[in-house]
Amino acid sequence: MAIDLKKLCFPESFEIVPGPEGCFESKLTSLRDFSAGEVLARLGQECQITQTKAYTSVQFDDEARAQTSAHFELNSELVYINHSCQPNVAFELPGGWQGLEDGRWCLRSLTEIKKGEALTFAYFSTEWDMAQPFECRCRSEHCLGWISGAKDMQQQILDRYFINEHIKQMKQAAQ
Repeated sequence: MAIDLKKLCFPESFEIVPGPEGCFESKLTSLRDFSAGEVLARLGQECQITQTKAYTSVQFDDEARAQTSAHFELNSELVYINHSCQPNVAFELPGGWQGLEDGRWCLRSLTEIKKGEALTFAYFSTEWDMAQPFECRCRSEHCLGWISGAKDMQQQILDRYFINEHIKQMKQAAQ
């Protein structure tokens, strides 16, 4: 996804580090230190609901329940946050689309983050059934391998992670 580098939403906090062309290896790094539990960014008008589930979209609601769509595009440098099975941030998306309108959606640190560190989140914390599953290359000691969404994961594994409420509800309904 191409982001207009002159219109970054969070230029004081993050930097896009481009990877080799066509390799999906670009990343977003921190321009300062963050404490564990700190809000790194509030999500707002840059987020746009989309009818298309894509590798760049983020799920915020149960697709079966949503009145319009259950996915949005970040439309900011936050799209460069990659997956890790040992994430250091989480997208907190309470309350469906109303949660965004109420200013409750945010990106929060799960661990201490140092300046220059790449930001990563667990894709299955927001995604039930991913548009583009992949073999994880995070290299963490807890790497889960194939990442396809929370639908395909055991509950005891999900219990080790921050998971958004819509995913918890969908998992409970599926059992």
